[in-house]
Amino acid sequence: MTQAKRYSVLISAYACEPDKGSEPEVGWQWVMHLSEYFDVTVLTRSNNKKTIEDKLICTRGSYPKFVYIDLSSADQKTKKWMKPKFIAMTWYYSSWQKKAFWKIKELQRINHYDLVHHLTFASFRLPFAVAGHNTPCIVGPVGGCEEFPEELLPERGWQIKCKEIFRNLVTRLCTGPGFGMRKYHYADQVIASTFEMQQIFSEHGIKSLVIPQIGVSAEPLGTEPKEKARSNETKLLFVGAVLYWKGLELAIHALRMLPHTVSLTIIGSGADEDILKKEVQRLKLTDRVHFTGRKPHAEVLRLYRNYDLFLYPSLHDSGSFTVLEAMAGDLPVICLDRGGPALSVDNKCGQVVKSQSREETLESLCAAVSYYIDRPDKIAIHAENARRKLIDSYDWSKKAEVMAMIYHDVISQR
Repeated sequence: MTQAKRYSVLISAYACEPDKGSEPEVGWQWVMHLSEYFDVTVLTRSNNKKTIEDKLICTRGSYPKFVYIDLSSADQKTKKWMKPKFIAMTWYYSSWQKKAFWKIKELQRINHYDLVHHLTFASFRLPFAVAGHNTPCIVGPVGGCEEFPEELLPERGWQIKCKEIFRNLVTRLCTGPGFGMRKYHYADQVIASTFEMQQIFSEHGIKSLVIPQIGVSAEPLGTEPKEKARSNETKLLFVGAVLYWKGLELAIHALRMLPHTVSLTIIGSGADEDILKKEVQRLKLTDRVHFTGRKPHAEVLRLYRNYDLFLYPSLHDSGSFTVLEAMAGDLPVICLDRGGPALSVDNKCGQVVKSQSREETLESLCAAVSYYIDRPDKIAIHAENARRKLIDSYDWSKKAEVMAMIYHDVISQR
């Protein structure tokens, strides 16, 4: 991509830290790759400073300028003792955005940025500080409107049911009457991270583009696909937080309906691990469901290739790095038609299962696994297609090029 002028851009990225995974990694990758096209200044938290500056010492080429702000030590102590955690985080983040608003005003007065962009956090419910500066502004990619379908709530575990129903109600309060949606009308361009989020924006008269929030680097994708050894066993893998909304209870119940030669390994830990282990015991599946706990990331990347299929029936993920890692590790992915995974996977590189009633969804998950049991040759074909899709749609360099074109369009329209 060529450009006549190298524009000056300010990016607000509350979460922005290298080698941390999840949203901090998303923030870091976006700002680093966008700095190839623009003079980028990043406004982020002060507690990210050491990690960022240590990384920049060994970084070649262009990279952003970082400006660090944070709340007072008293506010940070308040955040630590405030319960529950999500209320503490929301309060602290919202307070940080208020401070960021005035910092952006100060920086804009000095530097005259051509565009400001809110990048992280990426939840549509949360406030942002980039609007109201008489400067073209972009918000996103944002997501988080995806609900837990009530027909797929677990048969047991009233705490889980209450938590997810409450989350659904809060989401509907925002997306129905539109509480919190008004702020998006002040952005020149809104970007959604899922089709569900784009639909909600559309219902409120907000035009948006869909771009996945997450991405991968091209370097680890250079290895040729590995041919898997033939076996009578079918080994399923899940990697991620061990939580009900990741669809693990559905995965366990689907396994019970599959042949005894099919097993499931769960790599990760989480708040619902003990409840799910009890469910495995109740269903007498302890010989087929294996909980390994957390493992070092480098080891997990090697382990992908020891399995046949990646089972990830998450119910409200806006995006999943482990789905992309599995695709890079030569695994077709089986997911539900919900959120970010449904954007990453298609039926040429995996199986996208329609979420319906509980019984129908379980039957469809089983049918998706059986598809590969009956057609083992499809595993290698879909694995190759998955790697190709990663390079075409999720490589950070290509994603930054797409975002750069959006920047130019927004600036030119003002």
